[in-house]
Amino acid sequence: MSKTVIMVCAHKRDACLAEPPYLPVQVGRAIAREDLGYTGDDSGENISAKNRNYCELTAQYWAWKNRSDADYIGLCHYRRYFDFGSRSLANVRTRTPAEFFASAHPVPDMDRVFRRYDVVLGRPKYYPYNLYTDYSRQHIREDLDLLRTVLGEKYPDYLPAFDRFFFRGNRLSHFNMFVMPRERFDAYSAWLFDLLEEVERRIRISDDPVQARVMGYMSERLLNVYVQHNRLRICYRPVVMVDERKRKGTLKFLFHAGVNNLLFFVTYPFRKHAPSGDEG
Repeated sequence: MSKTVIMVCAHKRDACLAEPPYLPVQVGRAIAREDLGYTGDDSGENISAKNRNYCELTAQYWAWKNRSDADYIGLCHYRRYFDFGSRSLANVRTRTPAEFFASAHPVPDMDRVFRRYDVVLGRPKYYPYNLYTDYSRQHIREDLDLLRTVLGEKYPDYLPAFDRFFFRGNRLSHFNMFVMPRERFDAYSAWLFDLLEEVERRIRISDDPVQARVMGYMSERLLNVYVQHNRLRICYRPVVMVDERKRKGTLKFLFHAGVNNLLFFVTYPFRKHAPSGDEG
């Protein structure tokens, strides 16, 4: 029988799924003040000490270099999981910790899933503007421009997918969450870290602790670019947010997605967006 490992990235002590196929991984353990008692991302070949910049990618790197025993590899978070059993059309559903951990969490037969699909991703969020504008508003635009320069130097065949995603796209699968067959995971990780390591050599990382997470923010987008360029068949699943706060449900999600799509296509009907353009 095939083996699946879905890493549950955690940086603080909290409840998380720990029964197989879930594997809690403490990210950034090399620089942590407390050992959470989980598997650490600091054994073997690792980048655990770079967690402030790479976020959950330190777990991905660790699994890429040190875990060869799984046929399917996945990544989620201690408060964010794929909702494999729901028929909800929302991108994110919220459940309180009491509700979530009192429920069963069946995982489908991945052999069956990957007969039809190439990757599992979170259902995307829709924006009323393109994703270059979104990144520029939320983060540091010059960092994204540097990423595009590096991509053009190292993987120029990916530039059309990059530009299509950022300048003519408005939907994004968030959180760096995925499940992939091992061979695909290895290929994606080799591509991703090759790019990010070169960006890291050239970038001036912000002193702001939020913007310092730049490699994590970039990879969140690059996962989508990689999937689009390689024309992977995507199995979209909603994401469960384990949180006491209530968020919008299916009807509100569909309403906002529809409104955002309408605004996007009204604003950018047929425009070609220059990669260096200021989207506001």
